[in-house]
Amino acid sequence: MLIKMNDYRELILSELANEIGADFVTKRRDEILNTTEMRKLLEEIEERGSSYNYKRLKEFKMLLKKVKMMKYYETRKFRTDGGLEVSILERGQYLEQLIERLTDTFKMIEGKVVLDIGSGTFPLYFSKELPAGTVYIAIDSRKEVIEELNKASTSHLKLIVIHSDACEIDYKSLLSQFNIKRADITLMLRVLSVIARTKKIDPVEFIESIPTRTLVVSEPLRSLVRKESVITRETKFLNSLARKLENRGIFAYHEIWTIGEEIFLFLF
Repeated sequence: MLIKMNDYRELILSELANEIGADFVTKRRDEILNTTEMRKLLEEIEERGSSYNYKRLKEFKMLLKKVKMMKYYETRKFRTDGGLEVSILERGQYLEQLIERLTDTFKMIEGKVVLDIGSGTFPLYFSKELPAGTVYIAIDSRKEVIEELNKASTSHLKLIVIHSDACEIDYKSLLSQFNIKRADITLMLRVLSVIARTKKIDPVEFIESIPTRTLVVSEPLRSLVRKESVITRETKFLNSLARKLENRGIFAYHEIWTIGEEIFLFLF
């Protein structure tokens, strides 16, 4: 062969670095080289010969997808900086405005029950502004998040912490365990499109399964992997979602709100 397999490994790593970022690929080099996707790609290259453009192979596309997911999950895993979860820090100066908007909405609908799906540590901040007696149900699949929430002192309200994958819950049954027919407001902040893509679910059907009066969905306006603007894609996703839910009679109307690098869909 004109090019040795070791040279191909370096070419592939270089291409991944261009697509995803050199720092990440360098840091996770050994793990990437040992993936099943890399092995299958190298086998296919060896079979086809060096004259074939490996970037056209489905095996290369699968490897690229795999490494993107590796970077995404590293970005989203629970991390702290100065005691704050990174997702909280990402909202920066806009966190206070976000909490104010959500609090105003909760008071406007005279809410008593919050359901927070994929909550992270956001309940530690939002709960401080909620009326006494509020029931706050926080769901997250990460052990570290659950531990942080269980340490919280929330004497003025009832914080219920659920350690579970969002797609493995029967929400009607969950609420009924606490004698609740439906939540007054459900939060899905930066989680819905991820769940839809990774779990292969229909986001409309997923939302239909959640008994709630009001729903707030948000998505980041910048790609977490390539750090590029995705405002057009996410705005289209949320507007399409709103139309489908309204057409089914699940919600009556919606509002789109953008702050910082995050876009929100409020459904009433």
